This record gives sequence, C-alpha cells and structure tokens, in this order.
Amino acid sequence: MLTKDKEAIANVSVALKSTNKFATTTDANGYFKLFTSEGKHTLVFSHMSYELFEATVNITENESNKHYYEIYLKEKRIELREVAITGQTLSSAPSLETIKMQHKMIAGGTSVAVMTPEVQRLETIKDALKYEPGVVIQEFFGANDQPRLSIRGSGIQSNPQRRGVYLLQDGIPVNFADGSFIIGVMDPAISESVEVFKGANALRYGAATLGGAVNFNSRTGRYAPGIQLKAEGGSFGYAQGNLMMGNHWGKADGFLSVSGSRQDGFRQHNQNKKMNVAGNVGYRFSSNIDSRIYLNYSYINFNVPGPLTMQMLLDNPTQINKGISLPYYMGPNIERDKPGREAEILRFANRTAFRLSPQTDITVSAYYQLIKDRFVFPVVLSTQRSTGNDAGISIQAEHRMDKGKLTVGFLESHGNIDRKGHINVNGLDSYMFSKDNLNAVNLTFYTEYHHRFSERLHVIGNVQAVNNERNSEDVFPDPELRPWYSHSSHKYRYFYSYSQSMDQQFRAVNPRIGFIYNAGKNRDFQFFGNVSTSYEPPTFDELVGTKVTENINTSPKEFFAIKLDKQSSVTAEIGTRHEGTRYGWNVSLYRSWVKDELLEIKDFVLGVKETKSYPNTIHQGIEFGAIAVPFENIFRTKDKISVRAMYTYSDFYFSSDDYQGNKLAGVPPHYLTAAVEYKSPDKLFFSLNAESQPQRSPIDHTNTVYQPAFTIFGFRAGIEQWKNFSFYVEGKNILNKYYASSYIISDQILLPPIPFPEFTVDNVAFFMPGQTRTFYVGLTYKL
Repeated sequence: MLTKDKEAIANVSVALKSTNKFATTTDANGYFKLFTSEGKHTLVFSHMSYELFEATVNITENESNKHYYEIYLKEKRIELREVAITGQTLSSAPSLETIKMQHKMIAGGTSVAVMTPEVQRLETIKDALKYEPGVVIQEFFGANDQPRLSIRGSGIQSNPQRRGVYLLQDGIPVNFADGSFIIGVMDPAISESVEVFKGANALRYGAATLGGAVNFNSRTGRYAPGIQLKAEGGSFGYAQGNLMMGNHWGKADGFLSVSGSRQDGFRQHNQNKKMNVAGNVGYRFSSNIDSRIYLNYSYINFNVPGPLTMQMLLDNPTQINKGISLPYYMGPNIERDKPGREAEILRFANRTAFRLSPQTDITVSAYYQLIKDRFVFPVVLSTQRSTGNDAGISIQAEHRMDKGKLTVGFLESHGNIDRKGHINVNGLDSYMFSKDNLNAVNLTFYTEYHHRFSERLHVIGNVQAVNNERNSEDVFPDPELRPWYSHSSHKYRYFYSYSQSMDQQFRAVNPRIGFIYNAGKNRDFQFFGNVSTSYEPPTFDELVGTKVTENINTSPKEFFAIKLDKQSSVTAEIGTRHEGTRYGWNVSLYRSWVKDELLEIKDFVLGVKETKSYPNTIHQGIEFGAIAVPFENIFRTKDKISVRAMYTYSDFYFSSDDYQGNKLAGVPPHYLTAAVEYKSPDKLFFSLNAESQPQRSPIDHTNTVYQPAFTIFGFRAGIEQWKNFSFYVEGKNILNKYYASSYIISDQILLPPIPFPEFTVDNVAFFMPGQTRTFYVGLTYKL
C-alpha cells in the first residue's frame, strides 16, 4: 500500500468485499498477507487518513503463492465541525488559535494578520497590514516614519497621523492618555499576530473610536521557543538586524527581542534609524492564576523630506523643496529647516488572569510609560519638545453561562505632558515661545452580553460609558514677551499673547447591538451585522496650537488653546466571513453618520495648522478580503498556487454646510492590493503582487486638486525553510513608477497675493513621492 509519493502506508485494513469481514492489516512496509481461494476477488482498503478504495485482483496458484500489486490510496480531506470550548486554559497571553476563535465571536468587521518575518520585510505597519480589508495606509517616506493609517476614515486629516485609532500591545494601550500616538514606534516583526478591530467592534478593549483598534500580540517563550537571528539588507543603504529568543521552564517562560535598522532613504534628507527592545516573562502560579510582565523600549529618529509639486515629483522624486522660488514653486524650506522627529518610549506593563470558578475569569492589566519626543515641523517654523508619562489600569470580568457570556470592564488612564515650543533656526531649538502642562484623564465602563439562541444564531449587546478630561495649562513665564523670528531679516522680536489655559470635559454613552448567524452544513459560513455608536474626543494636538502670519518665513506669532466638540457617529454594518481549506473571505459593508468630525487644516499661504469640527459627514464603504487556492498538484505533488486580494471602497462626503456634496480629502475612493503565489512542497515560493489606487483622490475639501491614480508592482521569492535557514528576496515598485503615495491635506487651497499670473495651485508643494524601485533580501537562522 502506497501514497501518491510512493511512501508505504501501515495499518491499512484489508477486507474481502464478498464477506465484508476484516481480513488483515498492512505492515510497516505496506505489505499484507491474505489467504483466499483462486479467482477474482474485490478487496476493500480502509484507513482513517485515506479515502476508501476498492480493487479487483485475480488470484492464481503459482510457485511462491505470492502476488504483487501496487495500490495507491488518496489522502482524505476531513472537514472538522467548529466547536466552542468554554473550558479553555487560563492564560494572560492567549495563543493564536484562541485569538482567531475570539474573532469569530465578534458581530462585526475584524481580522487577524499572522506575522512571518522569516520570509518578508516587516519594518513598517504597512508591511504588516497591506492585505487587511478596510485598512488604508499611505506611506510618507517609505520607512519607519509616520504613515497615514486610516480605518473607515479615522484620523484622515492628521498631518502627521496621530489619532483616530486605538493602538495596543497585548491588549494594553500604547496611545498616550489624550488619545494621540507615534505610529513609527510599533514593530510588527516581533509580534506573532496583529489584530484589527474596526469601529465599535473594538469595545472589548473599551475603545469606541471611528477607526477602532489595532492590537499587536507579542511572541512569548510559551508559544515561540528557540533562538532566531535575522539579517536584512536593501536599497538606499537599508540594513536591519534582529535577535529573538524564547524558552519555557516548567511554569515559567520568557521571551526577548532586540532589533535595529537604518536607511539613507531614496530622497535627500531622508535618513532614518530605529531600535526596539522587547521582552516578557510569564509565570503560571497555578491553574487559576497566570501572570505576565512586559518591557518595551522604542527609539526612532527620522528626517522629513517633505512634499513636492507634482511636476517636481515627476521630474525627480528624490529632490527636496527649498522654500519659495516664484513663480516656479512654493513650499516648506526643507534644506533650511531640517524637519524630522526623534522619540523614545519606555513601557512597563503587567497582565494577570485569575480564574475564580470554572465559569468566571478576571483579567487585570496595568501599565506605565515614559515619553520623550522632539518634532521639527515642516510647515510651521517651530520645534516641539514633549516629555511625559502615562499610567493606566484595566479590569475585565467574564462569566460564562449555558447560553451566554457576560463581560464587564473598567479602564482608567491618566497622563501628563510637559510641552515646549521653540523657534526653529536652521533645524535647531532657539528661544522658547510656549510652555504647557497638559493633563488627560480617562474613565471607561463597558459591558457586553453574548447570548447563544442556538448553535447558529448569536446576539450580542454592548454599552460603554466614558468620561474624558483634557486640561491645558499655559505656564510660559511671561506671556507678554513671547519671541518670534524672521528668516528674512534674521532678527528676533516679541509678540503678546494672553495666558492660554483651558479645561475641557467630554462624556458619551455608546450602545451597540449585533448578531452572528452561522450558516452551512458545518456552520462555517458566518453572517453578521450590528448598529453602533462611536465617540472620539480631541487630543492636545488639536486643542493647543500655533500659527503664523501671511509671511511663512517667520516663526509663530500666535499661540492658542481652543474649544472643540467631541466627534461622534452612528454606524450600521453587515458582513460575512468564511475560512476554509481552499478558499475564504472577509467582507463588510458599512455606513456611518458622523457629527462634528475633527478635521485638521493646513495652509502654506496663511501658515495655519489648526483643527475644526465639521457638523455632518457621511462615511460609507465596502471592505473586501479574499484568499483562494485554485490550483494544486500542478508540477509536483502538493505544490499549489494561491491568490489573495484586498479591496477597500471609501465614499466619504460632506452632507451639510458650505461643502455639502463634496468629497472629504484624505482617503482614496478605491484601494486594492493583490498577490499570486506559487509554493512547492519543499517550501520554495515565488509571488507577484500589486498595489493600486485606480482613481484620482482629492487633496482638499473644495475638490480642486487631486492625487493622480497609480498602480505599482512587486515580487517576493525565497524558501520558507532549508535546514535551519529561511531566505527571501523582495522587490517593490519594480517598474520604477514615479507617483504620489500621499499628500498634505487642505481645507481649501489659497494662492498668495503675488504679481505672477502664471503662478497656480500646480506650483504649490503638496505631494509626497512614493518610494522608487527598491529591493530587499533577508536571511533567518533558527536554533
């Protein structure tokens, strides 16, 4: 008895069909002995791992009384029925299988991306989430900088992007207490998986923002033992190294990762470097107590090469803007002001799970983080230094019943930021003109009841109550003598400003109701839907700011603290998902009615950088993800071709006031990624991929200037495992297309009052060049 690969099959039952009685079984070499009369007989071969097979043989007498037949059995595909197990092992760090099972219990759009740093570059969040439906990431400079992350239109106006999504590491907040974040510090390469919860589907973490939450799950010594060394190199001086090691000893386990990278960048003033140290130690005190301590240190330092005019981008995307050269171009003076960012974050956290009874678990999480951040703005001629600390605690109780599950939670976080504004003179901190003490406090209560009416129909109800405080205190020593600087005259002067202190409080109650219906013979075709509300208070980046006069060669001459309304919305969503052996999909359709949307305004001419609340907008769209294995056993046994695709349709527009009917700037209406991969049984792989924005996108709310459509192609090839090694080579934008990957978002585009009639909006720098042709190679060694 043989497989198709001609490997012997032991323990195959052999019986005569005429008698339906068991006769014998095959030995370790696939042979069997069967004594019967001469003539034709039908033999029945059965094995739990192979399909039932019948063969007719002719038995005749010969000298040896032996007959030789080669009989091949086909492997059986077994579709396992999904079973929800309530008696799960208590763990402060759930396994990947548990995480995937939890997502099937959420009545809305979510996804889980499994990280495979051995066979791909995972330097940026876009590398990690490129194929996740509904996630739109627009790169600024192609490195560990500040890509614009948007989920359902969240935070689309942030330049740089710093709000709209709740970032977590192992379920513990990474956002600062005011809701802002530095996206470049996240390191997907050290994560086992990354979860995406869209909108109010993130209520399990107490989050109810329009964009939802993104959770990075760390590797642990419990699930990822061993030592792994990885080295990467690539175009434009890219180099990266990573050491990961994990182990477990009885009830304890530990994991440590150290990584660093640097790159010269494809543009002038585009250097960047990054370092991450992450570790965790877990200990299972008993079957009822499991605890884990986390330590993370992140350091990033990158330059901001800034925007170009579209003509400059098409002529030479590697150049930088050098200020104003009328009537040819107008934009920030990157060469003089040297914009960039340098930030450090140190985080300590603990997560402990308690089992009070077979039906009741409580999880307690606490964290503390220190922040040190220096940001040199590319538009407003100032530098911003922030030092701060955040702390928080969350308690979640879960009680399981015969037909349902009740979850109750509480979160508290608070933080303080000391922020100083300095005049920027040639990229250096000059005189201080502002000093603020910023304090944020957040209290959140939430509850969820998940009721199972049957194995097919589930109904889930949630409600969240939240209170947020945003208090800014102007502690500048002498508000009447705030310095400003003119780059034209190279002289300092003073401006007067009242003390800008303001306390603000925001409250909301956010209900949600949803359902899950498990269809199909094996109940593995899910349909879901929900109606929910979301809520987002402004961050200090929106509440406290500066602006200059019409002369953009002067540092800020006005300092302000403003009152803003909270952003809120009502969202309706329906969708379906399936995960099978040959194909799967994840599809959501949604519509959000947004009130008082927080949109940031930037204007080169007026030197403005501020946020306004827009009364009524609509966010609606389609999020489609699919994977299929259309071909198997093509050239060799067990080789295959797989296809995966992601399409996000975003239709966001103003539904009232001056811009009624206009599209919101910031997110492309159509965004697609796709890949076709061939994989051989010896783990060699080759894939071709594409990323496309097939339709132009407005960069301003008056819809006068547009980001052109583009499509770029790439490839990836390598071997998943050869002995202890993994290897890959990756190419991006292999046709070397010049395109705008992102842009500066504007409310409306104004032209300066200058005597140059040929000067138009085409001469203003708005567009960020996408990375040109780039190659990467990586080698991983595992012990």
